[in-house]
Amino acid sequence: MSTKYNESPFFYRRRPTREVKVGDVGIGGKNPIRVQSMITSNTRDTDASIKQIMDLENAGSEIVRLTVPSQADADNLPNIRKRMKELGLKVPLVADIHFTPQVALKCVEWVEKVRINPGNFADKKKFEIIEYTDKDYNEELERIEEVFTPLVLRAKELGVAMRIGTNHGSLSDRIMNRFGDTPLGMVESALEFIRIAEKNSYRDIVVSMKASNPQVMIQAYRMLVARFYELGMDYPLHLGVTEAGDGKDGRIKSAIGIGSLLEDGLGDTIRVSLTEDAIYEIPVAKELVRKYNDLFFASLSAKENEHPKQRDTIYTEFRDPYQYSRFYSKELTIGQTKIGDTNPVRIETCFPFFGEGTAEEVLHLIQRGNKSGRVPELLHFAIDSELDLLSLGTMVRRGSFPLPVSVSLSEDLLYQYDALAEELYKFQKWVITPTIFLKESEESWEDLLEFVSRFAKDKRSVEWSFEASQLEQVKTVLKECKKRKIENILFSVKDGDLLSVRKLACLLQESDYPIVIPVSANDKDQLLYHASIEAGGSLLDGIGDVIRLSYGDGEAEECLHMCFDILQATRLRLTKTEYISCPSCGRTMFDLQSTTAKIKEKTGHLKGVKIAVMGCIVNGPGEMADADFGYVGAGVGKVHLYKGKEIVKKGVSETEAADLLIELIRENGMWNDPE
Repeated sequence: MSTKYNESPFFYRRRPTREVKVGDVGIGGKNPIRVQSMITSNTRDTDASIKQIMDLENAGSEIVRLTVPSQADADNLPNIRKRMKELGLKVPLVADIHFTPQVALKCVEWVEKVRINPGNFADKKKFEIIEYTDKDYNEELERIEEVFTPLVLRAKELGVAMRIGTNHGSLSDRIMNRFGDTPLGMVESALEFIRIAEKNSYRDIVVSMKASNPQVMIQAYRMLVARFYELGMDYPLHLGVTEAGDGKDGRIKSAIGIGSLLEDGLGDTIRVSLTEDAIYEIPVAKELVRKYNDLFFASLSAKENEHPKQRDTIYTEFRDPYQYSRFYSKELTIGQTKIGDTNPVRIETCFPFFGEGTAEEVLHLIQRGNKSGRVPELLHFAIDSELDLLSLGTMVRRGSFPLPVSVSLSEDLLYQYDALAEELYKFQKWVITPTIFLKESEESWEDLLEFVSRFAKDKRSVEWSFEASQLEQVKTVLKECKKRKIENILFSVKDGDLLSVRKLACLLQESDYPIVIPVSANDKDQLLYHASIEAGGSLLDGIGDVIRLSYGDGEAEECLHMCFDILQATRLRLTKTEYISCPSCGRTMFDLQSTTAKIKEKTGHLKGVKIAVMGCIVNGPGEMADADFGYVGAGVGKVHLYKGKEIVKKGVSETEAADLLIELIRENGMWNDPE
């Protein structure tokens, strides 16, 4: 497969696509990245559906989806449209279809877009293992074409758009048996339906590749676009992490998956799937697309000769973008903490320095972390006064801190490094921005290198922190460090985005030095989105040995937990229970929000155990591919309990299901009583 999956892995360029109209709303082409959501009410309930549609339109959802599981639901669409017209609601509607081709034919008369799932539109999933010969496989494709073509022709006739939405959790048995439970299987599943549509000259198509695991989702979208480039297809993309969960975890997981792809220039409309009321998805979605819409419109308004000539030539693809592989770095020891090589991604926690009380705050945080399993591994202080530097150095010498300490200095102090040498030698790591000295004079640069050489030889480490616009100077630093045999070094991009971190890794690929990913922001909400995209996206690229987060005068503990939450979402370090929960819809057989909260209350202490809470069987068993246990709606008041993909307790009462889930976890040796 081609390694081209976007316009550039190192510079932001949105992928050009055709425009697909959903009513009056354009997706792709020269349109902004659109924000959409989905109502959770029963489609047969006109009043409830209208209220949620109105709330979403008022909140800024540009497209609204509703589930249509039966003929009775489809029969109520005319009533919903009539009420929308009376109330002046103009947001386009999307009918979400699973299992029921005939219902789709009814819906297409009343909506602006139909979403079909190629995994179950014409295939019935029975989790059967069948060996398909090429003849058998082609006969199945002919059957699918026969079922799918009437919908394609009617949508084409009416000018209705279609989303071909593959879900990792609902791949058909046929696809699973030929391609496995893989991103490639997801891509091929969609392409089968696209080819049928194109055979009928229908191209008003948007495509999605959703998964609950951001890593799988990112790989599937990249693989899809690589195939699009090979086949000359220019369909817009709908992005989403399905079953992301709720609260901070749901937002982090969504930001990692969606935001990383937006950084790649991929994505034309997004839906954030939270186990919360749908209106809370819209502010998150708006925050995720804001930067990329600004960049896109700036590129459209710029004249051809105003575009900077970006030097792509010095950056070459060094990863396999379709599978996870950690970028190798040699092991480095800072104090007692080992970084790089096969060691886990480390967390460097930033603390504000306020004198003697700082050590006490650090010790309290470590004590609390020992109980939760979330302990900082390196301590970092940003210092802007000589008095604070002297005070901190004294505390480090006294052994007030049980972990290695690193320090970065304000620009004024940085120039005094030689005068402050005695204090700087007390720290295990020093963060330097070399571009400041490179801009000065050759003499000041030589003096700094001489100091760093002494510092590094004394078993101290230096982190070279580059400005994103000055990354080409990495080569200069590497050359000088090699000449002076300076080995105890790390590299980082100062407030760099995901693409800048990727550039840094490209420049370091033959040097094997560890990479630190520092992310700072003005407040904790801004930090959540920036860090999820920049740190989370880099980690899923396999890049990064240390992450360091900070915001304003923010709480060190807040940043510490955010680091661990990002590592949890990327599945690189599990330090708490992992939940996979869907956002609810009209198919759901119970209140997902209250049920998820109840299960979290009972199981939230089970570190590393993965539990799925699913409203119905559409994605449930499949999306729980790597979950240890599952709680899936099976009917009104009834729940199936799973171990992995296997049903072990069928049709249990909802009132006792949570307790039976605990019993199941206990039976499998994964339960421990809360402390």
